[in-house]
Amino acid sequence: MDLNQLKQTLIKDFLSNISIIGFIENNPITEVVEINNSYLIKGTSDVEWSYLVCKNEFDLKLLLDKSGSNNIYFASVEDWMIPIITENRNAEWILSTMRYYLPDDVEVPENKMEVIPLTPDHIGFIISQSNYKQFLTPKYVEDRITKSISAAIFKKKKLVAWGLTHDDGALGSLHVLDEYRKKGYGKEILISLIHQNRKLGKISFAQIEEKNVKAINLAVQLGFMKNRRVSWVKLD
Repeated sequence: MDLNQLKQTLIKDFLSNISIIGFIENNPITEVVEINNSYLIKGTSDVEWSYLVCKNEFDLKLLLDKSGSNNIYFASVEDWMIPIITENRNAEWILSTMRYYLPDDVEVPENKMEVIPLTPDHIGFIISQSNYKQFLTPKYVEDRITKSISAAIFKKKKLVAWGLTHDDGALGSLHVLDEYRKKGYGKEILISLIHQNRKLGKISFAQIEEKNVKAINLAVQLGFMKNRRVSWVKLD
């Protein structure tokens, strides 16, 4: 099956597969393993990620056996898959999130502030301020700035708020400097990213840690709807 055929298959369950569809569109795919209409899809952004499209334990075990033991990073993993993935290998870390998506018919207000794209000049500062710097590399952030949409707010030439997309197209890396919070900057960044996505014909979605109540409340305020819990896993 070529990638166009694979993508058409995945689109039949678009919301379930939105993350992997975005990853296929944005990154080189290195391997596709297929068993009984289930798939393990490997591709490279910052590292080589393995995405799983599977509905049952039996097929998942077959996929993992067939693909070999060199899979280290797994993306957009459903809860029931984690015990199987980690059955014979320990997880170095698991980052669990709730996926939210914005239906096309939800009206989104226009920006009230000036929001402009980021440039690669901001890479070091973005990483230094991130709560997820252990998951970021300069190359990854550069790719997200140069190959996709971004949004930034400046005050007196200082970068004070920003947002990017991840390698699967999810909206993310939304950050506002502490001293500039409670001014609506985060909302302005998210609004800008949504409108940019819509101009490209894309559905906006975000994967947010469930403890990040502020980010969840902001997404829900703009009309995002809860979809499912998904995790990112690194094995030892």
